[in-house]
Amino acid sequence: MKSTGVMKSDKGRILLVEDEQALRDIYHDFLLSNGYDFLSTANIGEAMHVTEFEQPDLVLLDIIIPKPENTMAEQGWEYLEAVKKNPKTKNIPIVVFTNLDTHRDRVKSKKMGAIAYIFKRDCTPRETMEAIAKIIKKDRERKKKLKNKKK
Repeated sequence: MKSTGVMKSDKGRILLVEDEQALRDIYHDFLLSNGYDFLSTANIGEAMHVTEFEQPDLVLLDIIIPKPENTMAEQGWEYLEAVKKNPKTKNIPIVVFTNLDTHRDRVKSKKMGAIAYIFKRDCTPRETMEAIAKIIKKDRERKKKLKNKKK
């Protein structure tokens, strides 16, 4: 897993679940240089562990991630389902970040609880970061309202 080390950004902590090392490196450098804390992994099991124990502000989730035996699999769906079922992680915003671009996949991601869907090939790191910033801001406002209602 790639990490920025000490986590202290006010902008937020992003977990990228992505099997392509080059893409993890690009987003690591770009998000870190723009003030975000960054975690990444290509391993679904590790991603589940990190999500629960590190509580990122947002997860960018690739869907097609090979299994350890190098067979192609859509493990991202399994991760999304598990995270949304876990009471400790169900409220973490997940953005499907994939090269799958079918209506069926978009509908499935929404039904499973993803907050947004980004088609990787059509989106630059800057555009992705802008979408991330909006989602984190909205989620923090939602949490603040909930906290104020409990008072």
